[in-house]
Amino acid sequence: MSAEEIESVRLLFLRDQVGLIPPEQYSEIAADLLVDGYDSPALRELAGYPRNDPQGTHDLWSQVRDELDKPFEDDGLARRMLVRRWLQQIVDGILDPYTGADLILGLAWFALGRPAVLNPLVAGRDDWEELPERRDMLQRELRNDARAILESW
Repeated sequence: MSAEEIESVRLLFLRDQVGLIPPEQYSEIAADLLVDGYDSPALRELAGYPRNDPQGTHDLWSQVRDELDKPFEDDGLARRMLVRRWLQQIVDGILDPYTGADLILGLAWFALGRPAVLNPLVAGRDDWEELPERRDMLQRELRNDARAILESW
């Protein structure tokens, strides 16, 4: 398994940690992890588990985390890693700049103590809402802001 694949799985567990993955997706994620070469008893069970039992899927997911040695990480570190990933995806054109800025505002900016380095994205996101006629320009500015933040942060 490549370093990139390992990092991708780590980011998956970090996204779960910050509440981005609803429990009804755990069974599908478990099946994908099995295909990717991960294996554990709870993972196999979860891959075939019914989605309409949120408590059961949540309990199995907790066991999967333990069996795969994927504990919860420091919350600040988790959010900073996700922010860096979203910034890179904005720069690479994978993630829409407004959507990325919205994720960063909603899931990281406040939780990280409102770091000033992220302020341009937060302001650009607010401008997006208030100035719909400037969205094309704002999209470019958000992408440029993401690039500058990545270089300095």
